[in-house]
Amino acid sequence: MSELEADKLVDGTLARRAPPAPLRSGRLATALSNAWHELRKSRTASIGAVMLVLLFGACIGTPWLATHDPIKQNYRERLQPPSEKHLLGTDRLGRDIYSRLLYGGRRLVTIAVVAVALSLLVGVPFGVLTGYFGGLADTIGMRIVDGLLAFPGLLLYLLFVTVAQAWKLEGVMVDVVLVSALALAGMPEKARLARGSVLAEKQKEYVEASRAVGDSSVRIALSQILPNIVSPLIVTSTVRLGFVILIVAALSFLGLGTPPPTPDWGSDLSAARDYMETHPLIAAFPGLAICYTVLAFNLFGDGLRDILDPRIAER
Repeated sequence: MSELEADKLVDGTLARRAPPAPLRSGRLATALSNAWHELRKSRTASIGAVMLVLLFGACIGTPWLATHDPIKQNYRERLQPPSEKHLLGTDRLGRDIYSRLLYGGRRLVTIAVVAVALSLLVGVPFGVLTGYFGGLADTIGMRIVDGLLAFPGLLLYLLFVTVAQAWKLEGVMVDVVLVSALALAGMPEKARLARGSVLAEKQKEYVEASRAVGDSSVRIALSQILPNIVSPLIVTSTVRLGFVILIVAALSFLGLGTPPPTPDWGSDLSAARDYMETHPLIAAFPGLAICYTVLAFNLFGDGLRDILDPRIAER
């Protein structure tokens, strides 16, 4: 008799030993293996994933990969071409472009990820609950969302940045204000997407079964329905990251982002405009960094859409 089929005596009663429950680590490994298998089937998602791994690896390893202080000026070495000492050359103030790209990228990606995460944290539960309860709650909630959507996003960013400048905020506080504006602007889109998905899901059998066993409405909405609508939310959020990065870079390019000397791709690109003819590489490197980052998020998001959308037959 095998170990799993062996019986044991408990308080004088013959009881069968239950098979051990699968380990959580084993379930996680299986889920990751399945996700990797699906990811490899999409060339677009695979390329985007590799690009994102390199991007996040550079952001995490910035303190060790950077070769110079990104804000230290050296007028004796200004406008130097790429060399062994300065891998990508120096800018108009003699600062190392390579180090500024690394630190600026880490800041830019962090702002984008935090802003999108906050918009999800606020918008998704709001949309799920209003869509599930319906009635007056849904009407009031969607009118709030419509009001936010009617307000142009660019004006919202400018409003928040202007307030930050009026209050003379500096350093991290400017980034906090910018993240808040980006999160508020992205929340309505997440809320409407979540609401639409909930309206299609709440009529299905598993929701009726949860009601029959006495689960509360909030538990059904957040524990039963929400896990089944994450696919479109993941795809939308991934593509939204690239858009947010463009917005942050554009604001910095216009002089509305974090003030100098903080490393920033947008402000560095703006400062390089006067040297486009004589030293084009100064502008080329920040521009290529922005293009690479946006392209990585867009490729990965498009690949995820192909993987997660059941209506697409060919993968």
